[in-house]
Amino acid sequence: MVFLALSAQLMVGAAGSSEVFPGQSPKLIQNVILTLFFALLIVLLQSAVSPVAKPKHGWIEVAIALLTCLALISTFASIDSDVGAVNYEDAGQTPGLLAFYALGNLYMSYATARGAHLAWTASDHTRSRARLSLRLASAGLAVNCIGTHIPRVVSTSGRLLLGIDPIPGTETWTTPILAIGIIAFFVGIGYPGGRTLVVKIRLWFEARRDYRKLRPLWSALSSQFPEIALFPPVHPLREMLHFRSMRFRYYRRIIECRDGLVSLSPYIADLGDDKTIIRQAELVRDAIVRRSEGRGPVSEASVIAAPAVSGMEADVQELLALACAWRKFSDRVGNSAV
Repeated sequence: MVFLALSAQLMVGAAGSSEVFPGQSPKLIQNVILTLFFALLIVLLQSAVSPVAKPKHGWIEVAIALLTCLALISTFASIDSDVGAVNYEDAGQTPGLLAFYALGNLYMSYATARGAHLAWTASDHTRSRARLSLRLASAGLAVNCIGTHIPRVVSTSGRLLLGIDPIPGTETWTTPILAIGIIAFFVGIGYPGGRTLVVKIRLWFEARRDYRKLRPLWSALSSQFPEIALFPPVHPLREMLHFRSMRFRYYRRIIECRDGLVSLSPYIADLGDDKTIIRQAELVRDAIVRRSEGRGPVSEASVIAAPAVSGMEADVQELLALACAWRKFSDRVGNSAV
C-alpha cells in the first residue's frame, strides 16, 4: 500500500496519465492517499520504537492526517475549473495550486522527517539484519524530505505570499531527487524480503541438485521395497520438471533412502575392516542382487552410511556420499560388463 502511495507521485505526473485519468481529481486522490498512508507508516514506526507508548499518540497522527486531508480538499475545491494541468510542474503562479502544494508538501516534510527519525531510532533497537533495512529506508525518507518536500514548501510559499520564487527550478530538479529517495526507501523496505528470497532460491537449487544425486540409489532401493516410496517412480526427464515442493521431495527421498537401507540391512554382509564408502556401495549392490535372486538374509542387521556424529545434516551427507559412490560403482561395473 505504501508502494502505491509513494509511486503515485511519479505515475500521476507521467506523460499520458491525463488520458487514463481525465480531469483534476487524480491529483487530489493521490495526495490524500499519501497523507493517510504516511500517517499509518508513522503509527507503525512509533509502535516499533515504543511498544508501550500511549495509544493517543497514534490518534494524534491520524488527526493531523485527517486535518491535512480536509485542508487539501478545501484548497483543491477552490482551484478554478478552467485550470488545465494540476501537476506541481504546472503550478506557476496559480494561487489555488500553490496553496494546495504548499499544504501537501508541508505535511510530507513533517511525515518524511518524522518517519526518517523513527526508522533510524527503530534500527538502533534491533540487532538483526533489519538494521540495515531500516537505516536505508530512513535515508530514503530523509532524501525526500530535504531534497524535495522542504524546497517545494519554500518555493510555493514564496510564490504564494511574496510573489517571488526563493528556490527557482524546483519543478525540475526535485523530481529526480524524489525518485532517488523512493528507490532508496523501497530498497530498504524490500531488503529483508529480497535477502530471504535469495536464500530460498539457493536452498531450492541445492535441494534439487542433491535430489537428483540421490536418484540412482533411491531407484535401486525403491525397486526392492516399493512401499518406502511416497511418490511413484517417474522417468528422469519427467523428474526434471518437478519444481514445486522441491525441499519436501528432497527430504522425503532422504527418508526413503534410509528406510530402504534399513529394510535391506539383513541382506548386507558384514563390513569388516574396510568401511570405505565405495566398499559400502559394493555391499549394498551385492545385497540387492542377493535379495533379487531370492537368497536369504546373511545377518541380523548391518548399518550402512552411518554418520560419525548425530544430526540430520550428518546423516544427509553420508547418504549423499553413498549415492555418489553407488553411481560411480554402478558405472564401473557396467563398463566392465561391456
